[in-house]
Amino acid sequence: MRLPHAVWIGGLLVPALLATTGVFVHGGGVERTLHSEVRTALGKAGYHGVVAVEGRSVVVSEVSPRSVDAVRAVVSDVNGVGDTDVRAAEPEQLLLAVRGAEILVSGAVADDAERRALLEAVRSDDHRVTAALRLGGLLPIPPAVIGRVLSAALSAKVSDVTTTVHNGQVVIAARVPDEARATAVRDAVRQAANGLQVTDRIEVGSSAAVGDLNVEALHDSISRLVNGNGAIRFVQGTTAYEGHGPVLIERVGRMLLVAPRASITLVAHGTDQAMATKRGELVRDVLVGQGVAPALIAIETRPAPGGEYDPATRQVDVVVR
Repeated sequence: MRLPHAVWIGGLLVPALLATTGVFVHGGGVERTLHSEVRTALGKAGYHGVVAVEGRSVVVSEVSPRSVDAVRAVVSDVNGVGDTDVRAAEPEQLLLAVRGAEILVSGAVADDAERRALLEAVRSDDHRVTAALRLGGLLPIPPAVIGRVLSAALSAKVSDVTTTVHNGQVVIAARVPDEARATAVRDAVRQAANGLQVTDRIEVGSSAAVGDLNVEALHDSISRLVNGNGAIRFVQGTTAYEGHGPVLIERVGRMLLVAPRASITLVAHGTDQAMATKRGELVRDVLVGQGVAPALIAIETRPAPGGEYDPATRQVDVVVR
């Protein structure tokens, strides 16, 4: 029987089949190391993005356009990195919701400076602002325009309105008591939008109860917040939080308060059902502490008997229905 040809690795002559296997295993280790080191370097430099590694080639996507060159320089300086591809983020959807005395702002901003500018633009003496903003993205319109759109809704004395901005379009949804109020909202928002296309979904009729919200939009906003900030994850094989888990859960809880009748499912992962259940219960308890009704929270478990190397197998996902 003819043996496979042999190659030299580390001073040893080994069959090519084993060499290939060894390179594959080693390559996986290199990729994991580079992935960790690139993310660490970006975090220390204050930049954000989704990192993918293949061999020694690194792709960083969802980067703020103004940070592309700086991110490329940071990644290129990481020892062991070969090719570097940095891809700018597209403008993301921005959600503005007014529910009684609460203003919810959800979306992505380029950096802390833009975040501060946006919060200043939507600040109101009569409303509490809940901001679910992910760093490293791109606002669809400037903070000043966002502030004008929000002020337009507030000036029309509408206590229950949802506005989304995406792809050059402003969509406003509200239920108002009469046609005069509807006209006031339409005119104010069109003037504030400054040329952007406005899609009107305003309904005239008895006011909906405060707290109703586009659940799909709320779920999307929560997913962007959680996944854009490292997810709600735990240290392998434990119930100890990894990263900013408790802070994320508290922010999610505040967002859920604007939709007090929404159903929440916590999809909990873990090495086994007991571990997954415990993690789900920890997240549930924090949400309840924020004022979310415990009767509306269900826990589903997703055991991972094969281990928790994949971060997705040791996290809790929040699903809003």
